Amino acid sequence: MADVLHFHSPQAAQMLLLAQQVRAWERVASAEYQALQQRQLHTLMRHAHQHSPFWRQRLEAAGWPAEASPGAVLARLPLLTRADLQTHFAQSRARWPGLEEAGVATSTTSGSTGEPVRVEKASAMYSPLYAAISWMEAQWHQRDAARKIAVLGAGLTDGTRDSWGDMYAALGLRGPCVVRNITQHGMESHLDWLLAHRPDYLKCSPMAAAELARLALARGVHLPIRQVISQSERVTPGQRALCLQAFGARIIDRYSCEETGWIALQCPVHDHLHLLGATTLMEIVDGEGKPCPVGVPGRVLVTSLHSFAMPILRYELGDIAEWGAPCSCGMVLPVIARLGGRTRHQVQTDKGLMPMPFLGDELGHIEPIRAFRMRQYVDGTLQLQIEAPRALTADEQAAVRAVFAANGLADLPLHVEHLARIDWPPGRKREEFERVDRAFEPPPSTR
Repeated sequence: MADVLHFHSPQAAQMLLLAQQVRAWERVASAEYQALQQRQLHTLMRHAHQHSPFWRQRLEAAGWPAEASPGAVLARLPLLTRADLQTHFAQSRARWPGLEEAGVATSTTSGSTGEPVRVEKASAMYSPLYAAISWMEAQWHQRDAARKIAVLGAGLTDGTRDSWGDMYAALGLRGPCVVRNITQHGMESHLDWLLAHRPDYLKCSPMAAAELARLALARGVHLPIRQVISQSERVTPGQRALCLQAFGARIIDRYSCEETGWIALQCPVHDHLHLLGATTLMEIVDGEGKPCPVGVPGRVLVTSLHSFAMPILRYELGDIAEWGAPCSCGMVLPVIARLGGRTRHQVQTDKGLMPMPFLGDELGHIEPIRAFRMRQYVDGTLQLQIEAPRALTADEQAAVRAVFAANGLADLPLHVEHLARIDWPPGRKREEFERVDRAFEPPPSTR
């Protein structure tokens, strides 16, 4: 019997077609990949030059339109900063004739840097593309949206929904979605809630997932979960190991930002990320703005290739990342080997600022560390607060210091403080590194 032809709503059909087009980038030849990105970059620059006063000035100063190569123009553009978006919000718009106000959506960042920004997006372009990548990510990881998902997050209203969202409902996938506000209940209560609902998938921050995994192991309860879908924070190896041990679940990570949307998705086979080259051109640069080679951490710059309502070119996200070697999974999409936190989360040494991607990756392997926070004081002293159910053994303390020494920080004074619980401030994202504008004073208990 032949397969039945399914007809979808126009919105769902558009999303599926876009997902098919984006997926075509996964296996194109390298030369074709570069050519496609340059063609889309040229289209974006031409549009920005025509419709945005801010970008017209910047592009002409960088050699547009006489310069034939959009890549060469991009390399000469000054970095786009949060301050630029704040100061030149109106001039950065690239409104074209026929674009209605009702067709423009405004995204506002959380302001975790103290500098919230607004970015406008053309809904008719952005929304279907965002949904297409969401669908593609679900396909990469063979997620079954006819099953139950549990979502834990800040600002949510407890309840049950009849699908994972409008996109899935439009495709006839109506797996139940149970939702809970993570800040209004304790972790023990959240675990009881999960045990009552027995979801196939869990969506929450990796920190919350790891804490729930620890509780499940401590209580000896069985809670099989197919996948933990990460949000809000970068994932550490220790968190991955805990979720695998407690739930049998792999953590699936994604990289996005409010200003541009999806940037990269976790590989279907490995734990690293693949850049979404169909929508994003990404650079990783050093302190002088030069490209970083594979394995060298640097600052992240993103160009959103479909940001027509308000072009985003060479935007400095404030993140640290490093490129990885080509992937064995068969996809040619560039590999982001790891994310190293924020650029403001860098240690000051006598050689300058040093990124700290090693912290979560290497400290996270040391038992019994559950969480950590590091502070650097004006005299250079480092204070490492470790959250653990017991004091570290001599070997574990030596392993902590070895991590710092192996990463070029042996010359800085290091004070390690054990806490039963770190007093994280309220908010969606934790700050694992803080700079303190005073000299270090040891806590009374250690003096």
